[in-house]
Amino acid sequence: MTVIKLIIASATALGNDEVYYWTYALNLQWNYFDHPPFVAWLIRTTTANLHIHNELAVRFGAIMASSCATLIVYKTGKLLLNDRVGWYGVLLYSSSFYCSIIAGTFILPDSPQMIFWLWSIFLLLKITESIEQGIPTLRDWCWFGLAAGLCMMCKIHGAYLWVGVILFALFGNRKLWVQKGMYIAMLISLIIVSPLIIWNIRHHFITYTYHSNRISLFHAGINPLAFARETGGQIFYNNPIVFFLAWMAVFSFIKTKNLIVKRQIQLLLFCALPLIATLIFLSIFRDTLPHWSGPAYCCLIFLSALKLESFSLSKVKAIIGAGILFFLLIVSAGLWAINFYKGTFSSQKDAVKLGMGDPTLDLYGWKETGRIIDSVYRVDQSLEKDKTAQTIVITKWFPAAHLDFYVCNKTGLRTYGIGEIFDLHQYYWSNQSKPKLITGNNAYYIVPSNLYDENSINLIKSQFKSCPAPIILPIFRNGAVCKNILLYKLNGYKK
Repeated sequence: MTVIKLIIASATALGNDEVYYWTYALNLQWNYFDHPPFVAWLIRTTTANLHIHNELAVRFGAIMASSCATLIVYKTGKLLLNDRVGWYGVLLYSSSFYCSIIAGTFILPDSPQMIFWLWSIFLLLKITESIEQGIPTLRDWCWFGLAAGLCMMCKIHGAYLWVGVILFALFGNRKLWVQKGMYIAMLISLIIVSPLIIWNIRHHFITYTYHSNRISLFHAGINPLAFARETGGQIFYNNPIVFFLAWMAVFSFIKTKNLIVKRQIQLLLFCALPLIATLIFLSIFRDTLPHWSGPAYCCLIFLSALKLESFSLSKVKAIIGAGILFFLLIVSAGLWAINFYKGTFSSQKDAVKLGMGDPTLDLYGWKETGRIIDSVYRVDQSLEKDKTAQTIVITKWFPAAHLDFYVCNKTGLRTYGIGEIFDLHQYYWSNQSKPKLITGNNAYYIVPSNLYDENSINLIKSQFKSCPAPIILPIFRNGAVCKNILLYKLNGYKK
């Protein structure tokens, strides 16, 4: 699996989210517009303090984290029952697209989160077993407080670990309320996330204002498309084989009275179902992202592994084999489509909108874009001298981060954001550390045709005295144009 991940990480350009999180690492903080800081720390580490500038270095933390998470999965399955359950868990975990690709190859806040989420689950199961056997649990509670706190420093979804603990204490094991270790663990988690809280107080809780706007139910009607996308996404991201096996195991264990490790199963359900239910409910009204439920399905993987223990060996081989085969087929098809599909999947043929709606283009053509823009910039430098633009104006966080990673790093140009905070995200604050545009400055505006936005163009035109028609620079895939890079040369910034 690590070999497969290294190939994927080296063979594809960084995606919109990944390259945006790389910009976090340029300026380390205790929190960012969208997420807590751990992903920035991880990227800063694997790129050797930003000295290594390539996709594999940026993503290497995700691959390492996935390897650690896989080991924890095995240890957890072994704790639940035996080595075989641990091995089944590893195979199911590895065949999940969320676990192995989204969080295990691409660098997202989910990547380090999975280590701490799974470590927390392991510790909770160990604590539950220790309570039943009368073994002291204080040390494990302290470790859980640390793991849960670090999980929340990766992504705020980690708070659902504490939701699971509280629900388990209320409905599954009331002995937890007299465990002093639980309260110490709460204090440890609170201390760890306190910098995040302080940052948000100073920035008027902008992170949660943004996320609440994304999921607010006020003035929102029923949204069948969002619900279908969330449900379908959960099925696909977790691998249909793994998904349906997980839910079969859930319903089977709920109905069965003679449960293996009953309290442990209850704990896993309390840690998984609230997050899944929350996202399904929200998706009825608003757009959600299916990978948000990924950590919850990791809990259900353990139930699936326990369920497989009751199957015949031939049946187990068939189920796991089908899951792994489906995983490999989709990964292979995805790599081929991104790197070798001739032209674009998009039906849009207009030059300024070519490739629109083709998701593979987010991961393709950016190195070539950097080389082309560098060539144009060098020509401009030789012709215009002192009037050459030094700034790339951006209006949204994407493709701004791609321009920073692939263009600015090569040319020495810098990005500068114009527009609203909810469009710019972290770029709204990064402006403060950059030279400001002054009246009369020239600038570039660069956008790939698949991300063309008329409103952004109108905003740019309103900020400059003149905005000539763009230079259209084609990007080829397998001999055919897949998208165009639109390069606008802007003249005379208006203050």
